[in-house]
Amino acid sequence: MTGTGIRTQIHTHTRTRTMLHSWPAWLLGTGLLVALPLPAATADAGRFTYQGLLPAVAGLDRAQAEAVLGQPLQPEPLPAARAASATAAATGASTAAAGPGHCHHRLAAQQPGVRYTLAGDVITRTETRDARYATVSGVHVGDTVAQARKAYGKRLRTAPHPYFSQGKVLTVGSPDGKFALVMETNDQGRIITLRGGRLPEVAWLEGCA
Repeated sequence: MTGTGIRTQIHTHTRTRTMLHSWPAWLLGTGLLVALPLPAATADAGRFTYQGLLPAVAGLDRAQAEAVLGQPLQPEPLPAARAASATAAATGASTAAAGPGHCHHRLAAQQPGVRYTLAGDVITRTETRDARYATVSGVHVGDTVAQARKAYGKRLRTAPHPYFSQGKVLTVGSPDGKFALVMETNDQGRIITLRGGRLPEVAWLEGCA
């Protein structure tokens, strides 16, 4: 073996060790890296899978998600009218609503256009209306139904959209039936919303209902 070949092997081995050590200890110990092998997770970071936007996928709690993202998940600001209503209703009932299963949304500053939905402290789904993000199969917001069908073939299920006369709700379920990719299209046949997460939450059009 030439000196160049030896140096290449040493560099590759060192890089692999560095990548492994960069993952938080809790993630290495949960077996999640078996479901998402390290090379795939690294290559697909920032892409949507059945479980949401890698690497902060459905099933992780907020602390775990913030650890893999390297940034906090901040509460989504309420529109002015809703904020005023929420303030007026800030009583014992609002405390009860913030219990273990309370559905709410959070944002990450370094992921503009992405919204995380949590039930209590656990991520249930992630969605976007921003064309900068894509699925692992390369489907973006703005793509057509035909492009989604080409990417997913017979796995793609189609249903009428309740808010658009010609719109569709496109769904690709995970093999275990627990998660799904969901894409909503408008009357022009273009994808306007892309999300991934656990069922049944990922199928809800309104995020929390």
